[in-house]
Amino acid sequence: AVVSDLRRATGRFPHDTRLAELIRVLTTGNQRFAELWATGSVTTHREDHKTIEHPTVGPITVDCDVLTDGDHELKIVIMTAEPGSADEPKLRLAEIAGPPVTATSSRARSR
Repeated sequence: AVVSDLRRATGRFPHDTRLAELIRVLTTGNQRFAELWATGSVTTHREDHKTIEHPTVGPITVDCDVLTDGDHELKIVIMTAEPGSADEPKLRLAEIAGPPVTATSSRARSR
C-alpha cells in the first residue's frame, strides 16, 4: 500500500527531486521495494495493520487508519491497538515514553 501511495505521489509531483531520489534509493537498495514498484500499482493508502518496533517498549502491533486531504496531500495516521490486547498498554507506554533520545537531540536540549 505504501509503495503504491508513493507511485501516486510521483504522478502528482513529477518534478520533485527529493521524491525521485527517494524512489531511486529504495529501488536500488531494496529488492522487495523494487518488485513492488515494478508492478505499477497506484492507489491511496487508507488503512494498514503493522508491527512497530519501538526502541523503549519493543514491538507493538497496531491498526493504522490514514485520513487524507486530497487537495493538499495532508495525511493524519491514527494508530490503535486492539482493545484488551497485550499491545494496548504497550502503545500507551510508547506515547508516554515519546521518541527515542539521540545524541543530537540530547545535545540540543543541553544548550
